[in-house]
Amino acid sequence: MINPRYAAVPNHPGVLILSQRKMKGLLVPGAVACAIAFACAPPPATNPPVPAIPQPNPPLVLPPFQMDTDRTADRVPPFNTPLIVWGPPPPGVSHQERMRTYDLQHQATTVRFDWPRQAVVGTTTLRIAGLPGAKPLSNIAVDAVNMTFKRVADNTTPLKYDYDGHVLVVHLATPLRRGAKTSITIDYDGANLTSGAYFKARKHVVFTQGETEANRFWLPTYDFPNDKTTWEFSIWTAKGEKALSNGRLAGTRAVGDSLEWHWVQEKPASTYLMSIVIGEYTALQDTPWHNVPIGYWTYPDSIQAAWRGFAGTPKAVDVYSRKTGVPYPWAKYDQIVIPDFQFGGMENVTATSQNDEAILHPAWAEPQASSKGLMAHELGHMWYGDLLTTRGWADIWLNEGFATFMQQIFTEEDMGKDDAAVDRLNRHNLTIAADRRSRRPLVYDKWVNDPFELFFSGHIYPKGAIVLQMLRHRLGDAMFWKAMNHYTIAHAYDNVVSDDLRKAFEEATGRDFKRFFQEWVYGAGFPVFQVSSLYDRAAGRVVLSTKEVQPRDSLTGFFDVDVDVEVRTDSGIVRFVVPVRNGTGEAGANVKAPPRSIRWDKGDWILDITDFPRSTAMMRYQLVNDDDVLGRIEAVEVLAQRPADQVALDALVRATRNDKFWGVRARAVGAIGVWASDPTRANISPTRNVRDALIVSTRDPDARVRQEAVTALGQLPVSGKVATEVIIRLREVARSDPSLYVRGEALASDIRLEKDSALPLAKQLMAQEVWRNVIRAPALDALKALDSPGARELVQQYAPAAQ
Repeated sequence: MINPRYAAVPNHPGVLILSQRKMKGLLVPGAVACAIAFACAPPPATNPPVPAIPQPNPPLVLPPFQMDTDRTADRVPPFNTPLIVWGPPPPGVSHQERMRTYDLQHQATTVRFDWPRQAVVGTTTLRIAGLPGAKPLSNIAVDAVNMTFKRVADNTTPLKYDYDGHVLVVHLATPLRRGAKTSITIDYDGANLTSGAYFKARKHVVFTQGETEANRFWLPTYDFPNDKTTWEFSIWTAKGEKALSNGRLAGTRAVGDSLEWHWVQEKPASTYLMSIVIGEYTALQDTPWHNVPIGYWTYPDSIQAAWRGFAGTPKAVDVYSRKTGVPYPWAKYDQIVIPDFQFGGMENVTATSQNDEAILHPAWAEPQASSKGLMAHELGHMWYGDLLTTRGWADIWLNEGFATFMQQIFTEEDMGKDDAAVDRLNRHNLTIAADRRSRRPLVYDKWVNDPFELFFSGHIYPKGAIVLQMLRHRLGDAMFWKAMNHYTIAHAYDNVVSDDLRKAFEEATGRDFKRFFQEWVYGAGFPVFQVSSLYDRAAGRVVLSTKEVQPRDSLTGFFDVDVDVEVRTDSGIVRFVVPVRNGTGEAGANVKAPPRSIRWDKGDWILDITDFPRSTAMMRYQLVNDDDVLGRIEAVEVLAQRPADQVALDALVRATRNDKFWGVRARAVGAIGVWASDPTRANISPTRNVRDALIVSTRDPDARVRQEAVTALGQLPVSGKVATEVIIRLREVARSDPSLYVRGEALASDIRLEKDSALPLAKQLMAQEVWRNVIRAPALDALKALDSPGARELVQQYAPAAQ
């Protein structure tokens, strides 16, 4: 599942988080918008305990930073303030995994949705078996909320029952013994639905949404993830409507004035993955994958947008099947767009529900509106979430973190390693921001009102993916995917907890991962490194030393990691590893020439914050020469923190036009824009250089860079001839840029600079009806800030339409 508030930034690699990030030199303050804050708690008692906090013995005393360089003025002292303060835990109580008392083996339901009453009417039969080793069972508890029951029976024999509005307790005629089976048929009616099933007047669509525990509002069933069953739905619709559900379509038939759609889910899955969607849809068929049908259900007026939004699905199926070594495990794969869907997407088994606004977009809106990340995330759940499903909500990272990781794997295969690396960096930033708000372990069972609080604290999606990426980097691709294959096959069509993953990796690799899981899965937080380097010219040797300085307690201790270091010199590249144990580490290597740049954690694989002072000359060299896009992004952000350094500014200006990757250019553009927006620097030479660089960047081939450039131009403290040049270019962009995202930001920037003189252009451009109001929305923000009579008139005219 993807929450749109959470996924708006990280769910596809087309967006860079610019406000808050882990840096290898400095920490940029700021906050990343994420979701519900939540906090830390000890792991459930069923999981391994958090280890005792080891203390360094003897304590490490690091030498002061020294680097043999002629640019002594470049030396930057380390931070003296705390690099991280863990967020406080919010209130919450522990919720243990639900204990099963029976095995739901199959459920067959005939159902129709009543539009006038906003109700559901159905008949469902649950085939139930006694659990091995269980005592004879006299009563069966079925989850069912706010329903009335016309009949509860065993075949044709009526059964007595009790009902409190939430749980239907059926009294069996004879006790159900272990291994024995019985069937219960329930005729039910549910009106005034508050959850689970939704009637949407826009597009006249009915859909259900089960996760976490909402299918009980429209269907009597066992509604917790720790049981797997097969099922079938016979869905009655009006003629002209279609019904999509899980599994294969076994047939359709006319029933009076209605149509009946018979869907059969023949392989077991958890009941929260049950789904029904009804509406006037067009079903598109893409190229099958090895005879597995791949379909896209969309509105009749949105066919081309659907092909665009679901593009890449067959390729992603192939990538995941090949990487895991487990072929796509279900009968078919459909995706359907839903109006006013409360999430970005939901991985209902074989029939993913997708928010129509997240999928359907015009061609000009890419890459900003790319839906490939959402598509890839939900498809990843067909393996991790549906084939393997968390046994309880405490381990939900095994669903969401895995799907996020699989999305990154597809990005790497489809768009390249640079875009995938930026996605990884964004996840690091989100996790750091989450721990600043409310630190918690990945395995966590406390919430206040709803288990959804576990989903959107900002941890299970990004940190879950990071943990898998760290395992991948530690093991190498071949061994990692061998372990993933073993884990997937061993637990296919079953429920899992985190220790199942640990055991599978140990069995596949022969390595011990207990400490790794104690630190990264059952513990909380991450390491904060203070790093120093020493170059001995006489000995021709570079040595790096580090200590961990994160606050430590019962949840966060020291982290044992092996850190990749890369030293670039004029005589070649030298790489070595610094093993960090019990909070300290030191290692070095011989070099044939003085270091030109030094990378700590080459590739940025470790979730951490690092304070590693290096000279401007080193960071400038890294920005130009590092083959790792994350190294160049790090250089941009370190240099951006040195506003008084002309060398740093010149390097950033050059990066706006010379770097081969859009993400570096966009960050450099943003950095120089922030630098020049300081009014104390107006009308000095560097500001003119920045202005020229920003104007050049408005012609960048990538719309994301152009959007960053026009936004930065609107912040410049310009006047006179300089202002005229900027305004002329902003007006050109606002009228003619291929991307309407860029046009909207250019118009907003023009309003900020020209004020009331921009109103005629604003009236002209805001009159256009544009997808998602991408022109009006940024213009309205600028007009509200202007707050003149003419601006207020436009705000009153267009503000309701832009909401």
